[in-house]
Amino acid sequence: MKRLLALLFGAALLAVQAPAQVRHEMRVPDIPGYLTLKGDMHIHTIFSDGTVWPTTRVQECVWEGLDVLCITDHVDGRLQKYTNNGTFSKERVDRNTAYELAAKAAKETGVLIVHGCEITSQIMPPGHFNALFTSDNNPIGKAMDAAGSDNQPKGADDAIRTAKSQGAFMTWNHPHWCRQAPNKTVIYEEHEKYCKEGLLNGVEIYNWWEGYSPEAHHWAVEKGLTLISGTDSHAPMFMDIDFMAGELRPVTLIFAKERSLESIREALDDHRTAVFADGKVYGAGELIRPLLESCLKIERIVKTRTKLSIEIFNDSSIPVTLDKAPGSEEWQMTRHLTIHPFEHYTILVYRLDKNQPIEADAADLNYTVDNFFTDAGVRLPWRLHIDLK
Repeated sequence: MKRLLALLFGAALLAVQAPAQVRHEMRVPDIPGYLTLKGDMHIHTIFSDGTVWPTTRVQECVWEGLDVLCITDHVDGRLQKYTNNGTFSKERVDRNTAYELAAKAAKETGVLIVHGCEITSQIMPPGHFNALFTSDNNPIGKAMDAAGSDNQPKGADDAIRTAKSQGAFMTWNHPHWCRQAPNKTVIYEEHEKYCKEGLLNGVEIYNWWEGYSPEAHHWAVEKGLTLISGTDSHAPMFMDIDFMAGELRPVTLIFAKERSLESIREALDDHRTAVFADGKVYGAGELIRPLLESCLKIERIVKTRTKLSIEIFNDSSIPVTLDKAPGSEEWQMTRHLTIHPFEHYTILVYRLDKNQPIEADAADLNYTVDNFFTDAGVRLPWRLHIDLK
């Protein structure tokens, strides 16, 4: 009995001494008029070729502070693990199970689960597509399987059209994937045709496995497609993202009117998304400029006879790197600077002659934002206006 009490006391002591779990939360601020929801729109579970249970995917999102998750397991039978390993027969596999398990687990967490799947043709074109906001993945998978493994392009086309008949939001995944674009990224006639037919709504410009695709980004801008990012993760997230080193998973930033699935879909249809990955932001200027200004808080401005001190706080997980741009030639200031996440930075500003007094009523400091892109290779211009009255 004494030994049992000692063991119980020791376990209780360890529980008290054990550190509480610290969330690795990604912080991205809202912009005027919209909530900024962080989403992973491409991920896999054990119900296709992944190794993670759907409820764990939800827990990962909670730990990282994500708002939206779309589980996009491969919908064709050849990649359904529970079919291939004999756990279930083909007739018993329900391709909606991963979504249903995740949605049930997410009810108490606040994470919004989008019903989706991945349509997989290894042959280009058409390649891989995600169908988001599906209602039933079974007929989509059956359409893919009906064509047979020797006619994947037709199977994928049939599956895409079946998903679209459900009102799905269709995205072209990783156009730059090395297995399908070994030498260069190609925009095929078939994808142009899908755009014209309204069968293609978005394109994945960043995929964790392949990184950023400037070709896909420019094509999205040119064709008016929604920018999408996903991890495409098949393993537990900690095996893909080095959280101990401060890494963050790539996310789609969805600028929604409210926190709901309906509002997320409306934002996707209206192209109100951006991508945050590897410390960079990609999106339309009218969205990422207010995002930048929501990240940077001017906390204090001190003006002396010859010097301006502008103290800025970066209240986000997004680093901001600025380069002095044309239009600021009358000012002497740091030409290149980075304001790291949750860091205070003081910009010192003088006249070209450092001893000349500052008598202006305002100062306009022009920058280009090195890590915010409105198109492939096109950096966001930004003017920091300082009222000195």
